[in-house]
Amino acid sequence: MSTRKKVLIGFGVWLAIAILLGVLFGSSGRNDEFQPQEEFRLNPWIELKLGPLDMSINKAVFYLLLVAVATTVTMVYIARRMEDRPNRVQTAVELSYDMTRNTITGGNMGKPMATKWFAFVGTLFFFIWFSNMLGYLPLPTNTEHKVDIFGLEVPTLAIYAATANISIPLVLALVSTAVYHSE
Repeated sequence: MSTRKKVLIGFGVWLAIAILLGVLFGSSGRNDEFQPQEEFRLNPWIELKLGPLDMSINKAVFYLLLVAVATTVTMVYIARRMEDRPNRVQTAVELSYDMTRNTITGGNMGKPMATKWFAFVGTLFFFIWFSNMLGYLPLPTNTEHKVDIFGLEVPTLAIYAATANISIPLVLALVSTAVYHSE
């Protein structure tokens, strides 16, 4: 028997089992318990309204604050530990610096323009990278489901990246466009 026939027979058996399971254990197709849109709903934690501006603190603002603090503290910490003989952390930072300067900035711009724009592009790169890396860490930010710990209602762990909300990439794009056109 040829490989093609084996694959077709295997696919046919898989399809028959899937149809049989669908017929035996089928559902109406409605699941009211699973609502993934709730993950992206930004309910305010602290209400702050200044006239028509809503400056409330929510999950996205909290993650942006964490990302800004993590980026700043990490870069300042590494800058203060620079040595003539680099350690492992300094080597990793120098490699990321080299990648940002030569590949991202230098590979897409001419030398004078890359020199001028490196600080802005590098900062933007590391801010977005830290935001995405922080999004992999489960933090207690799920306000929809809470856990009772010794009588204290604590939010459950949730994974969220600030860049998952469309407003953050939009603001970064608008700032980049404004900075570029102002020069």
